[in-house]
Amino acid sequence: MTEQELLQYLNRDTKFGQTLVQGYLTVETMRGKVARSIQLRPDAICREDDGSTTWCEIDRSLRGADRLSSLYALCNAMGRTLRDGTSLGRVVVFCKTERIRKRAAFVLAELASANNAEMLINGRRHFRMVEDGVYEVWAAVETAASDGRTEFVDRLVGRVNVQLLPIWLPKVRIDASNTHSVSGWFGENYLPYRRGPGESNWHAPLSPLLKPILALE
Repeated sequence: MTEQELLQYLNRDTKFGQTLVQGYLTVETMRGKVARSIQLRPDAICREDDGSTTWCEIDRSLRGADRLSSLYALCNAMGRTLRDGTSLGRVVVFCKTERIRKRAAFVLAELASANNAEMLINGRRHFRMVEDGVYEVWAAVETAASDGRTEFVDRLVGRVNVQLLPIWLPKVRIDASNTHSVSGWFGENYLPYRRGPGESNWHAPLSPLLKPILALE
């Protein structure tokens, strides 16, 4: 869903006179030494097979101070419950240029440097780069121990991707002869976002119109 479609979905049961839902996630950011609570909205979201949500950000320009602070807070919120009851399982930042990509990657490097030096306790996230531009996010999750007490266990709660927008891809026009190239669109493990180590690669989509033909064969 796009941002507009998501807002329509979140407000589908809103009655006349009720306050409309304006945000998908509430976070705290810092402006100087002052903390403030803000509502964030994604540019788009994807639903994953495990029921979690992938949050997509489109960076067409360099982020200013406020948007950088929002990105910090968003990545630190990995694993939290979103407004629709799903969990934030991944953040993908699509960048228009290499300069913008490096700036977003610097945010993740700063988060890793600041957070990883601290003990992993409830509410804190650790960021582990598993590939250039791909980070795993770990957190201390409270679980019940066998003796009835509770303990905190280090668990993977999500991932963050920073990658370029695929604006170099050619236009695809499929004709009857099926001779036009779709190079880069499928089989490159890049769309809809890049999978990291330990994750299965994307499969090329299969049209449902082909299923009767395959069954006959």
